[in-house]
Amino acid sequence: MTSSENARVGRYVRMVAVPGSGDELATNLLKVAEGMRTAPGCELYIVNRTPDDEDAVWVTEVWADEESSEAALNRDLGEAGLGSVLPLLAGPPEFIELVPLGGPGLTAWPGFSQTR
Repeated sequence: MTSSENARVGRYVRMVAVPGSGDELATNLLKVAEGMRTAPGCELYIVNRTPDDEDAVWVTEVWADEESSEAALNRDLGEAGLGSVLPLLAGPPEFIELVPLGGPGLTAWPGFSQTR
């Protein structure tokens, strides 16, 4: 499958807070998630924690297309709430790029059979 077969994009984003700031980072990212509810093309934006790293926060994102994702990232940082997140990071976020296909909570893209 090529990216042209599915315009939808997804990613896992791992952010690590400066030591002791994981809760604050998670709280601020939940505020960002609220703002993403109205972002055009945002299909999923979930903030996650892992039980074994108190300073790591993961975000699961699904966008209708790359343009929607880029537009959301290029919005005014204050408007998106990202301005409160950046100072809490111990380093740059890590990205895992994905091609979402479907499943519970996410409709399959046209032309793809989930029974394949």
